Amino acid sequence: MTEHDIQVVLGKHLFRNNICIPNVSMYCPGRTEYEADFIYFDLKIQYLTEVEIKTDIHDFRRDFKKKRYHDCKNVKYLYYAMPSCVYDEYREEINNMLGDAGLIIIDETDTDSYSGNLLRFGGFVKRAKPRKEVYPLSDKELMYYLRIGCMKWVSR
Repeated sequence: MTEHDIQVVLGKHLFRNNICIPNVSMYCPGRTEYEADFIYFDLKIQYLTEVEIKTDIHDFRRDFKKKRYHDCKNVKYLYYAMPSCVYDEYREEINNMLGDAGLIIIDETDTDSYSGNLLRFGGFVKRAKPRKEVYPLSDKELMYYLRIGCMKWVSR
């Protein structure tokens, strides 16, 4: 299961009620940018939800050693998404490291066919706590994300 596979599953699950965008450079005034693996937002509630995708436990552990830890002031909720097999094997460690972040799992079923395995949204294992001191998207920021979103999905 790749990062792209998980992005597709998230997009297919969340798109009916949200604007979903993979691989977004997050700009924060006075700070260096960082890349969010996947973001989504509702047009009525103009705060971002960021999803950090992890395909193995080593990638998950490294995330907590970054200089910048998902600190864009428009991100109200932070989630991690990972294969259910990773969560099942390292459940205790993952739960201890999550803090206020939420967790989404992606299930994989072996189909024994030439088309590969079937991936599906496995659900929210833990809901993220809302971050404090976040700001809703301005009209300019909203247009930026809408424009980026159109370009990302069309170019795939």
